[in-house]
Amino acid sequence: MPRKRELTWQTGTGNRKGRWRKKYLGKTYYFPFGTSKSDRDGYQKALAAWKIKKAEIDDLQSHQPKPHQAEYEEAIREWESALQWSLQNGDDKQAAIARDHLENLQKRLQRSIPPPLDHDDRIWGQFTSQPEVFEKLFDTLAEEYPIFRTLSAEELESGSPHIVDGSKYALHMDGTPQRIQKELWQDRIASQQRLSAPTEDSIHHWVTQYLNGKRTKVQAGELSAGRYDPIRCHLQSFENWFGKGASIKGISGKVLSDFHRELLEQINSQRISQDYAKDRMNTLKSFVHWLWKMEAIENLPRILDSNELRISKKLSTPAIFTIEEVKQLLEKAADRTKLYLLLMLNIGATQVDISDLLQDQVDWEHGYITRKRSKTQKHERVPEVRYTLWQETFSLLCQERAQNAERVLLNQNGQQLKVEELDATGRLQKIDNIASAYARLRRKTTIKKPLKLFRKTSATLIANHKSFHGLESYFLGHTPQTMSDRHYAQAPQALLEEATTWLGEQYGVK
Repeated sequence: MPRKRELTWQTGTGNRKGRWRKKYLGKTYYFPFGTSKSDRDGYQKALAAWKIKKAEIDDLQSHQPKPHQAEYEEAIREWESALQWSLQNGDDKQAAIARDHLENLQKRLQRSIPPPLDHDDRIWGQFTSQPEVFEKLFDTLAEEYPIFRTLSAEELESGSPHIVDGSKYALHMDGTPQRIQKELWQDRIASQQRLSAPTEDSIHHWVTQYLNGKRTKVQAGELSAGRYDPIRCHLQSFENWFGKGASIKGISGKVLSDFHRELLEQINSQRISQDYAKDRMNTLKSFVHWLWKMEAIENLPRILDSNELRISKKLSTPAIFTIEEVKQLLEKAADRTKLYLLLMLNIGATQVDISDLLQDQVDWEHGYITRKRSKTQKHERVPEVRYTLWQETFSLLCQERAQNAERVLLNQNGQQLKVEELDATGRLQKIDNIASAYARLRRKTTIKKPLKLFRKTSATLIANHKSFHGLESYFLGHTPQTMSDRHYAQAPQALLEEATTWLGEQYGVK
């Protein structure tokens, strides 16, 4: 099924010509390009105009305050101060309460229309006393003792004692532990906000500096947007846990140990995976090393590089497709989707490799593809591999080939198949036509295995074959690591062609 277009064609009427239309955030926008729905050049111009317009709208929206935003920000500041006080004073129980509230408030604030705050969203909500008890006391006294009755105007003017509204004095008579705790925390938060670290010394300031450096690498092509995003998520998670206003000088061995324990608890409760927790801990350790190199902290915590902070990678049996599963998926796939799967099986391509495939990397006469993997193409030691395409792969590639374009395969809108880029706020914007096509295919079957296993399946088959064992890294385009890998970096082309032909036979592909 073809990918749905972003814009809708509106046929002309009377003196008005046809135009492209887009409804966004309750308003309709029109773009007078093209002569018909099939005018591809007109659609591309309209789409480009819409993207410019959308960026303007989104930028304007990002500067508009959300409903209740001020109340949320005030509550978040209070809980951040409570968290900092708790960490500094070893109150782990209260620190956990503060983190839970911060996570909840930040998630709700991310909504386009955050709901109003509840009483329990403020720190005072956990110290609710019962002033109504004292209000009832006044009412009871008035009923039992006439002296407490409401007096007349004449009596009031004469200066006689009179009954007052109990609610006005109830709080002053409240000696409950809740009221005392509430005032105690008011003092703590006020004190903490006065003592908060200077901006240039705060964890938030240094995380921002670190991420700005990573974003510069993304812009220079030294780091992928897809890798930057988990780094951002991991460090922002830590600063929320530690307290954005806390000083970086407070990152001690105990803090790292406590955060490590928190990650283990999240693994045990199945909130995050073991591999994800390992990546989060390693990202934090890299950040702390960077702080030391930047002379932001004088010494590294002694625990930093010890096994105390180790999180093991989950050991599991490598999953691959069975031959029957591959055949079933290829049989049910539409031509374009089938081509994606064949390229993964035939040349070990990733989605990025397929999206980045250039016209001059294909021998259109003999059916070869010669290239380095997109991810590591700048590395000198990465092999440039020439793959022989199966007849069906080559036939579909010729059929789906984009004309007058640098890239071999584009989507219906003439855009790249896979795009990962950062928006103005540093958030990852991701488009993956290949993954979307595979998701539609999976809905036709009971097979739920991920897309990345196609190339892994071919590599595993090669590794398990006695004549091709050791060739799998070369097939995947990896940098040679072992002596076997280095040997196959200079492998005779005939051996790879033999392995590729054998793979096609296993899948029933010519």
